[in-house]
Amino acid sequence: MVKKDTKMNEVKIGDTKKTSAGDFDEGAKGLHIIAKSGCCGDDSVPSKKRFFSLKSIFIFILVALFIIQYIQLQGVLGNFSFLQGHNTSLISEIGQIKEMTTKIGGDLNEVRGYIGMPVTDYSSSEDLTDSTNDETKNTNRLQLALFDYVDYLSNKESTDTNLALNKSFLEQINTNAGLISAMNTYGLSFSKLVEDPNGYSLSLLYKGQTPLEFSAIFFYLSKEDGKLLRKTVTEKKEISYANLEEFFTDLVDFVNANGAQWKTSLESINKSRTDVESTSNSETVKAKLAELKVKIDMAPKEKDFKYTYSITNMTSDTIGEIVIDFKTLEVYLINKANKTSEQTSDIKSGILPFLGKLDTSTSIEKKAKQVLEDVKNTVTDNGFTIALDAAGLKISEPREDEDRYYFDLMTKTGKVLSAIVVEKTTGVVNIVAPDGTNSQNLLFFEPDSKKKTLEIPKDLSSYAGKTFNTDKTFNVLFAGKNGSLTDTLIFVHLDESTKEIKMISIPRDLFYNGRKINAYSYMYGMPEMKKLISKLTGYTLDKYIVIDMYAFIDVVDLIGGVDIHLDKAVVDPTYKTVDNGKVGTLNYQPGDYHLGGKEALRLARTRHTSSDFARAERQQMILEAVQKKAQNFGFGDANTVYQIAKAVIGKTETDISLDEAIKYYFKYQNYKIVSNDVMSSGNIFFVPPYITTENCQVSIDQAVASGTAVPSCEGENHAYTLLPLDENWDIIKWFFQDHFEAE
Repeated sequence: MVKKDTKMNEVKIGDTKKTSAGDFDEGAKGLHIIAKSGCCGDDSVPSKKRFFSLKSIFIFILVALFIIQYIQLQGVLGNFSFLQGHNTSLISEIGQIKEMTTKIGGDLNEVRGYIGMPVTDYSSSEDLTDSTNDETKNTNRLQLALFDYVDYLSNKESTDTNLALNKSFLEQINTNAGLISAMNTYGLSFSKLVEDPNGYSLSLLYKGQTPLEFSAIFFYLSKEDGKLLRKTVTEKKEISYANLEEFFTDLVDFVNANGAQWKTSLESINKSRTDVESTSNSETVKAKLAELKVKIDMAPKEKDFKYTYSITNMTSDTIGEIVIDFKTLEVYLINKANKTSEQTSDIKSGILPFLGKLDTSTSIEKKAKQVLEDVKNTVTDNGFTIALDAAGLKISEPREDEDRYYFDLMTKTGKVLSAIVVEKTTGVVNIVAPDGTNSQNLLFFEPDSKKKTLEIPKDLSSYAGKTFNTDKTFNVLFAGKNGSLTDTLIFVHLDESTKEIKMISIPRDLFYNGRKINAYSYMYGMPEMKKLISKLTGYTLDKYIVIDMYAFIDVVDLIGGVDIHLDKAVVDPTYKTVDNGKVGTLNYQPGDYHLGGKEALRLARTRHTSSDFARAERQQMILEAVQKKAQNFGFGDANTVYQIAKAVIGKTETDISLDEAIKYYFKYQNYKIVSNDVMSSGNIFFVPPYITTENCQVSIDQAVASGTAVPSCEGENHAYTLLPLDENWDIIKWFFQDHFEAE
C-alpha cells in the first residue's frame, strides 16, 4: 500500500476520483498516478516510467488538437479571402462561416477545459451593434446631471476667459494707428462694436457709410463659446490670438492683402443699390407701380450675402424680388409666381418689362379663382350630375355680379331652392336662400335635425345660492389671453375619485353686471375673476392660469407638437399666415394633422367662418391633444416636464408655483378626458337685441335728414352679448352640475 502525502501533485484521467487532500482515492476506478516530491526508494522508478509515458501521451493529444484547430482556422480564413473577392455571395456564405466558427469554438472550449482555462460562448446570436449593456450603462440621471454641471463649469471658465480676451481686441480695433492707416488706404473702416443677445459684431464700412443690419459683418464674437469668427464674402473662419499685438499684426496683413478687392466689391454693391433705388423712385416706374397696385420695399433685407428688395401687392404678398448678390456682384430679378430668375446688367431698362410679367393677384384673389374653378369642375363632374338627376335637381350656369358668382340649385321644373355663392373677395362658398337671406358657409352646413338640443328643467329654484362639494376634485380655470382681454375661458374639472377630466368652455361674450366676462380680469384682476366664476358655476376654483399666445407656442413645441383630427374644414380668409416668408390664408381641410405650436395656435384662435362656440370646441380638442401627448412623458422625462412647466410659469399669470405645477403634472397626467362641453346660444344662452354703433349712427343720420324723431339707440347695447335663458343665472349651475356629476 502506498502512503498518502497531502503535498502530492495529481493528474486525473478517466473516472479517477480526487480526495479533499489533493491526492487520489485508492479505491477509485481507473488509473491512479501519484508523484511524490522528493521520494526515494525502489518503488519510485516504475512510477516515473508510467508517469512520463502518460504525460507524453497527454502532450501529444494537446498538440494534435491544436494542429486540428489551426487547419480549421486556415479554412475559415480561406473562406473570408474567397468572400472578399466575391462579395455578392456574402449573404449566402455567412451562415456557413458562423456554423464553422461555432464548431471551432466548441472544440477550443474542450481544450481550454482540459488545461484549466476559462471557456467562452462562441454561439451567441446577438447582433454586433452596441457592446454596452444594461449592466455597464449608467442610468443614474442625477449623477449624470452632476457630471454635466461640472463639465459646464469647466467649459464656462474657458469660455469666459476667451470671451473677455476677444472682446478686448474688438473694443480696441479703432485705436491702432497701423490698422487705421491700412484701412484708410482703401477708404475702409470698422463700425462700433454692436451687442446682441448672442454675441458682439463689427461691420466693415466703406467711406464711413453705415451698413444695413448685419450687413458686411466682419467680426462676430459668440457669447455661447467665446469664439471669434472673421467673416467675408468668400470665407468664414475661426481665429484666435494670444495677445493684442498678434491680433493687430495679423489683421493689418489681412487688410493689405484683401483691401483692394473689398473696395472694388463695396463700390459695385453701392452702385447697384443706388441704381435700384433711383430707378424705383423714378416717375416712370412709380406710375407703373401705381397702375399695377404694387410697391417696392426700399428697405432691403440682407441675408446670405445678398441685398433683397421685395415687390409686394395690395395685401403685402411678395410677388417679386430685386436681388444684389455680394459674391457675383450681379443684380437678379426674381418672379415669385413662376420661380424664374433673370440677371440684368441695366436695372433702368430691365425693371419695367419685369414688372409687367408679375402676377399681381392677392393670395385671396388666387384662392377665390381656384375655388370658382373647383366649383365649376364639381358641377360638371359626371358623378355629381348623376347625383343631381337622381335627386330631381339641376344646377344653373354661373352668373355673377361685382362681388359674387352664383350657381342656382333648382327642381326640374325650374323652382329655385337655393344658390351656391362664391365670394370673389374671400373665396368663401356660401349657401343662400332664393331671396338672398339665411347665408350659411357650405363647409359648415349642418341639417337642423343634427343640431344639439338640451332639455332644461322648468324649475331651477333649488340651485339658487347653491355650492357643490369639491372635496375630491381639483378645479382649474384655463384662460387664453390676447392683449388685455381673456378670449378663452375653460373650466377644467378633475375628479380624483374617478380619475376623470371634464371641461366646460365659458363664452367670452357672457354679459354679467354691466360688462362682458372677459373684461373682468383686466378690470379687477384674475383673483376676482376666479371668485366670480366660482360664484356663477357653484364649483370653487382651486387655481387659475392665464397663458398668452407665445407661451402656448412654446409648450406645444416643447412636447414635439400635437396630433388632432378635424371632421370639418376650418377656413379663415381674414387670418393672415406667414410660412417661410410666404403669406397665405388659414386653411385646414378635414383630416389628420400634426401641428407645431404656431399652427395649433392658429387653429385655436380662428373663428371668422365658424363661431366662438366652434372655436371653443377646437380649443378643448387641442388641450386634449396636449394632455394625450403629455401622458407619454414619465418620471424619466423629468427634464422635459421641468422645461415645459418653467416655460408655462415664466410666461403666464398664475397662482400655481413651479413646484406645484410639476407635482400636479405627475399626479394628474394619466387622468382621462371624458367630456368637453361649450355653453352657447344653442343650449342655455340667448342673444339679447342689440344695435351696432354703426347702425345706430345710420338711423340717427336718416332721422335728421328726414326731420323725424331721433332714435334713442345711443344708450342701448351696441355689442353682441349672451345672457342665460330667461336671464336666470342659476341655469349655469345646473349646466355645470349636469355635466360634471353625470354618470
